[in-house]
Amino acid sequence: MNDCHSCDEINLIRLTANGNESAFEMLYAIYYKRLFRFIYRLTGRLDLVDALINDVMFVVWEKASSFNGKCKLSTWVFGIAYNKARNSRGYSEKELSHDVLEEDNQKHMQRSMDWVSRLEEQDWLSHAFEVLSMEQRLVIELTYYQGMSYPEIARMMECSENTVKTRMFYARRKLAKKLLEGNSKKN
Repeated sequence: MNDCHSCDEINLIRLTANGNESAFEMLYAIYYKRLFRFIYRLTGRLDLVDALINDVMFVVWEKASSFNGKCKLSTWVFGIAYNKARNSRGYSEKELSHDVLEEDNQKHMQRSMDWVSRLEEQDWLSHAFEVLSMEQRLVIELTYYQGMSYPEIARMMECSENTVKTRMFYARRKLAKKLLEGNSKKN
């Protein structure tokens, strides 16, 4: 992410903190696809992704004034998403509006499935993520897809930098093993 783009996001969060709905809509648009992939990879539950994105962005709207700039805005947003995804393990479909599930589920699920399928075809990591723990998936996602540093990830996950490095080590090891298994099956 370049500095200009980062400045634009900082400007948007400041405007959002002042109640500017247009600025918030722009933030929502900037983060939607990234959050979609991130949350799906963490939870593996396509049926929860949009509800969790809405939960995350509601917190962004409500807490915009509490963003203090000590980290990147993306670190703050993905920290919120991480907490929401982590807490979603007990989230059941019963908690979702039955009307929403009935009316929109088929169209949305097909659109989402198409998007996720294209993403998975392009990226072998998507297939291999199933062997990783949530914490390992998070470290991979934030490092390689969101461009965050180990210290930023450690702050977000509320753990030491060495813990982040250890999770990355084991994640890479598991992914390498999965890749080797995939290659041996092709031969």
